[in-house]
Amino acid sequence: MRKLDIPATPDKLPEVLEFVRDNLAEMGCSEKDSNQIDIAVEEMFTNISSYAYSQETGPATVRVALEDDPLAVSIDFIDDGVPYDPLAKADPDTKLSVSERKRGGLGIFMTKKFMDEVNYEYKNGRNILTLKKKILRQPEVDMAKAILTFFLATIHVYVECSTDDQLWVGLPYFFDSILGGPWAAPMFIFSMGIGLAFTTKNKAEDLFMRGLHILFVGLMLNVCRFLIPSVVGFLITDNQEFYLAPLPYRFFGNDLLQFAGLAMLFMALLKALKLTPWKIFFVALAVNIAATFCNNMWFSSPALNVLLGHFIGIDDGTETVMSDFPVFIWFLLYASGLVFGGYLKTMKNKKKFYLCVSIPCFIITTIVYVIEYRMGFGMMGGPGANVFYHLTTPEVFLCIGTEFAMLGIYYFITTKMSKKALDAVERLARNVTVVYVIQWVLVWWAADVIIYIARGGNKYLPDFQSLILGLVLSIASVVIAAVWRNLKNKSKNKKIA
Repeated sequence: MRKLDIPATPDKLPEVLEFVRDNLAEMGCSEKDSNQIDIAVEEMFTNISSYAYSQETGPATVRVALEDDPLAVSIDFIDDGVPYDPLAKADPDTKLSVSERKRGGLGIFMTKKFMDEVNYEYKNGRNILTLKKKILRQPEVDMAKAILTFFLATIHVYVECSTDDQLWVGLPYFFDSILGGPWAAPMFIFSMGIGLAFTTKNKAEDLFMRGLHILFVGLMLNVCRFLIPSVVGFLITDNQEFYLAPLPYRFFGNDLLQFAGLAMLFMALLKALKLTPWKIFFVALAVNIAATFCNNMWFSSPALNVLLGHFIGIDDGTETVMSDFPVFIWFLLYASGLVFGGYLKTMKNKKKFYLCVSIPCFIITTIVYVIEYRMGFGMMGGPGANVFYHLTTPEVFLCIGTEFAMLGIYYFITTKMSKKALDAVERLARNVTVVYVIQWVLVWWAADVIIYIARGGNKYLPDFQSLILGLVLSIASVVIAAVWRNLKNKSKNKKIA
């Protein structure tokens, strides 16, 4: 929390506005939100400077606090003047004409309309008025996360319950290679970088602790989705080859959460070195190029393969063992999102940007993907999942182009949505990590324990059955995540109270 102590005089209003704006700059506040906050701040400070002290000039304090979950700004106005609650006055009747309406009260009315919360209290001889406004995050980024959130379980059900032949055609191909390919994981990581540009907790120490936390969550996820069900499945079926043989790789191998944790630790190091976003991007590019030349390596030591698989692409040639999200390959998407997020914070005309950038990106990437599929190479047509997980540098940039194309589509969709719908999208987006954890537990238990055992060692389903199961588990994941967040918020509020 930062504060400004000043005399409560009208001539100090520009200083107050500048103080608030400087703090909002860290949040990437939109022009609309910034203008609404300006109006509210001007109204509140004008009231204090005009009415708090009758004869002599008195002091005033303005405090600004930035909050992360959800992204919001809280502004306190404090003075030692006469007790006065500006919220006690009835709202003006806006249906009346200007000549019929009583003078005054419109500024307070607009303040209450623009802010999410406006509270007043008189405490210890001081007036304390608090404004709170939730800063709408970039809606197109939230839409990308929300769509990904809703279809995560369906994507992974198709991966778990489809044969290799199934995954090359129809719905399994769409969910695995298209929706689950450049539209999913790369968008998740790219949006991680965008979020880093907007959050107030982006210092090296913040990222270091966040990275450790995510690595711990990833470990607990592996306990719940691999260790426990594999032991249970083995005890029921005595099938060591299916449940126990691959367990060490599954448990200690890398996945999206392991990548996210290690990427944040790497970003914390680069932040500690005081590198700018563009310098971080070029470090990521250099590391990615080096990792491209190390792709699909294999060592005689299983432990070394698992360890190095967190950083470079590991493949034994038969795709029995592989590394899913090597940090040195995928970090370039994270860094690219950080650079783009910085521009997004100051962008004045997003409509023009997305028209000029997203349409060409959509056309180019679509043509490339169709060619890859038809000619059997690259992400969309190459042999096996390693083609996607072990991206080369050109393929990373192809994914970045895809993210620009999709963000443009989502931007124009969100401009037609109501605030209520946008709030729902934002809530879904904030739950993406929780949904990811829940859906993987549900998918693994459903496919590799319940279905596998019930069908006598066969977990593969017809395409339509996989779709139904995936949608059911997706909805269940979203609902459970929402309940979990509500319980967490209630617990947090009790502690504060």
